[in-house]
Amino acid sequence: MKNIVLILMVSLSLQSCGQEKETYWQIASVYRPDEKPIKGMKEFYLDQIFQKNFNFRKRNDSLFFELPQKFKVSLKNFKSLSQLNIDEEEYFKMENHEFAGDKFLIKFKDNTLTDPKNGIIEFKQISKEDFEKNIAKDVAHKQEVARKMNALKSELAKQSPIILNAVKKLPLKTVKISNDKSDHEIALLIPEEIELKETGSVNNEQFGKILVGTFQKNSKIYDLVYPNIDYGLKQVSVWFSTDPTPFNIENYYSENPNMFIVKKEKNNIVGYTIRYDEDSEQAVVQSFFTLKYFKSGNSHIFIFADVNRRQTKNYPNAEEMNKIINFNYLMSENISLK
Repeated sequence: MKNIVLILMVSLSLQSCGQEKETYWQIASVYRPDEKPIKGMKEFYLDQIFQKNFNFRKRNDSLFFELPQKFKVSLKNFKSLSQLNIDEEEYFKMENHEFAGDKFLIKFKDNTLTDPKNGIIEFKQISKEDFEKNIAKDVAHKQEVARKMNALKSELAKQSPIILNAVKKLPLKTVKISNDKSDHEIALLIPEEIELKETGSVNNEQFGKILVGTFQKNSKIYDLVYPNIDYGLKQVSVWFSTDPTPFNIENYYSENPNMFIVKKEKNNIVGYTIRYDEDSEQAVVQSFFTLKYFKSGNSHIFIFADVNRRQTKNYPNAEEMNKIINFNYLMSENISLK
């Protein structure tokens, strides 16, 4: 009998040792280890990661995320930022992760540069009480965000922020350009006054599941050069991709609940996006965009421009944003496959 009791006590002890104490973690910051500032659109993307407010419970070899949504990650299989449902995962390549005392560090590199820069997503350990408070606070915050977003949607449905001018037919010329593989020459009709020049800027955009970027595979971008007008990254460009993934323009906007179409004609759309601005605690118009899509051989062709509020001086400046989107729309409407 004593032997049976002893065996049971040892068995329970081993089970207890095998069950690691549950700990609680919250995202603390996203930064470069060299402490240099992160500038430009990368700052926006990384701030978006921080704003997701990741919170998880760690038990044994698993991370149980409660915020921004519920999902589970196994540490031994944790290889990519896509496992955290980070949309910008293609821009940043995960290197490794480690627990260091009361910190959990996810190390990554900027995947869009020829000289990649290191970055770190840092989590801090918190108490169970603080963890539960974070969840309750997040639920209340999401309810408030939804209320303000719906109010802005109703307001914009009555009066669109985009005012489009009538499109003029411009004199056209034929240009021949190639995709990234140079295996298919594409003839385009474009306005006589413009030239297409392979971009020298670092730029990235995602169309559905197709990522097009300066240093992305299957990609090529042509800037539109127009006399006396240069809106920089806000100006319409021609984006090529030989990614085999199919693209459907209706799915592109219908799958984004915060994207609104002002005008749609066959393969051409003009609209705006809205988002919740955490700094001002208000729902805001994020950008005006225009997109025209063609398929030629194995090439996706996107005639695209995005006038982002972060790139517009003295925002809100609807007059300036409308001026740029009308120029982009005019150019887009006068570009076609020959």
